[in-house]
Amino acid sequence: MTAFDDETLMRWCDGELSPEETARLEATALADPDLAVRMQALRRLQTATRAAFPATVDARDAGLARLISAEPVAGPSPLARLGRTLADVLAPRRAVVWAGLATAAFIGGVLIGPMLGDGRDGLRVSPDGVLADAGLVRVLDSRLAAEGPDGDGRAVGLTFQDGERRWCRTFQAREDGMAGLACRQGDGWAVRVLAPLGAAGGEVRTASSDTPEPVLAAVDAAIVGQTADAAAEARARDADWRF
Repeated sequence: MTAFDDETLMRWCDGELSPEETARLEATALADPDLAVRMQALRRLQTATRAAFPATVDARDAGLARLISAEPVAGPSPLARLGRTLADVLAPRRAVVWAGLATAAFIGGVLIGPMLGDGRDGLRVSPDGVLADAGLVRVLDSRLAAEGPDGDGRAVGLTFQDGERRWCRTFQAREDGMAGLACRQGDGWAVRVLAPLGAAGGEVRTASSDTPEPVLAAVDAAIVGQTADAAAEARARDADWRF
């Protein structure tokens, strides 16, 4: 297991690591294919996000940052502590690239695969966030977790209901290098979050055991009750994912 977490990789993408840290990371990646794939995916996702949301500099930003971080000499007031917390949360290194990419998908409609440079048609998400990839929709509609991936590497992992009793399912689209969470919306599936997959190892792994941390965090935020067992999953599928 690599010692480099996602925040370190994001800082590398943003050029925030020291020369020594950068050299150590890149040297490790030469001998760690999984780390190299994570770095490559994050770099491509960062490029896609910046293209979707070009940043503009406002001359007032520097003054606002100084105001937020200002602290009285006598000690931090509750307002100053809140300001520091907000400044830390809103710092660029805290922004999750794949969350921004999901937002771009919801607003403008994207093809995820071409952004990762694999030359395929890609994982399609419509402008309103509804999954438009026919193959993945078919897997979410009908495939059970125990059946494993289809011929194109698409698989489902966890199945559960959210606070509005909508059925939600985690998924992998391995040929697109993506994993995510989608919840039932009308007759389709709305994407809640997307994240890059790591490199596929030689061992056989289930979709739920190989789910990226951002997707698991989205599950934790949405789930009410327990995940569906095999029998409950089959009943929900046979009922066309109605309540």
